[in-house]
Amino acid sequence: MKRKYVLTFVGLLGVAAAAGFYLVSETAEWKAEATDPRTVTPLVSVAEAKKAGTAERSFTGNVASRVQSNLGFRVPGKIVQRMVDVGQQVRQGQVLMRIDETDLQLALTAKRNTVIAAQAVLIQVQADEKRYAALVKNGLAATPQRYEQAKAALDTASAQLAAAEADTKVAENAATYTVLLADSDGTVVATLGDPGQVVAAGQTVVQLAKAGPREAVVWLPETLRPDIGSEAQASVYGDSGLSGKARLRQISDSADPQTRTYEARYVLDGDAASAPLGSTVTIRIMDTDRRSEVAIPVGAILDDGSRTGVWVIDGQSSAVKFTPIEVKRIGEETAFVTGIDVGQRVVALGAHLLENGATVRVASQQEVTK
Repeated sequence: MKRKYVLTFVGLLGVAAAAGFYLVSETAEWKAEATDPRTVTPLVSVAEAKKAGTAERSFTGNVASRVQSNLGFRVPGKIVQRMVDVGQQVRQGQVLMRIDETDLQLALTAKRNTVIAAQAVLIQVQADEKRYAALVKNGLAATPQRYEQAKAALDTASAQLAAAEADTKVAENAATYTVLLADSDGTVVATLGDPGQVVAAGQTVVQLAKAGPREAVVWLPETLRPDIGSEAQASVYGDSGLSGKARLRQISDSADPQTRTYEARYVLDGDAASAPLGSTVTIRIMDTDRRSEVAIPVGAILDDGSRTGVWVIDGQSSAVKFTPIEVKRIGEETAFVTGIDVGQRVVALGAHLLENGATVRVASQQEVTK
């Protein structure tokens, strides 16, 4: 009897052990299947497409006048006096510099004496022409040939007198060129000549910024070429806080060979129009091409050689859909693209492991950090 109970107890223990082994095996197999990377739902990091920020682009330049003249003497000479300094405002007709006029005055005296000599010769040949004309008319000793010679001498003397008078006028003008005058109101930007210096004709000795509208001179890249007349915002550097609108008057059609940028001139309005010459000015230009850009992490971009895009996550089904994009520019960690809208969620990491329509799990911040 006791043996029967013992056998029954041993049998029940065997059944319990077999059932336990089966449950443990099934649980292990289920866990292994649940953690198999080939079947588990991918865990991804998600980023939201954000607005790219302001569409303004800023460029720094300097304040300049619209017209800046390089002034110089029209005759060579030695500078004897300089009456202006850098930064000084001058009026039209104001004397800027003088050169030694001694040689020019001597040349003028010589030209005037040449005129006097030519006048004396003319008087003589005029009298000869009259005498020979009378002799020929009365049939006396003078021949027509001799009269023609006298007439030719008269014409020659008249021409020589006219030439001498013209040379004298040139010498008189040259004598007045010894004084350099301001051709308009303005500000002296630079003085390139000093007393004692010998300068050639036409050599720049004074740079004069003419009075008038102030302009901001900036250099724009090849990717930005605003229309003539377009407006921008200008602000002058410093404690004065001068600012105002600016209007594009001119943009160069030729790039600088070294910087590959284009010179642009903006006419300043408002308070900025009274900024001193040479002041540092910042021009802020609206870039319409950047208004449609959004910012996403660089890791969200998938480029396999045949397509460029991102995986956009559907908020309801958690499925991903490949959306083509156009990359405008790339920073250190952020890319600025077009093709998706602000607020759309994209896969930020692991884009190369997904397929179109795949369901994903969004990782929490703790999981991403881990």
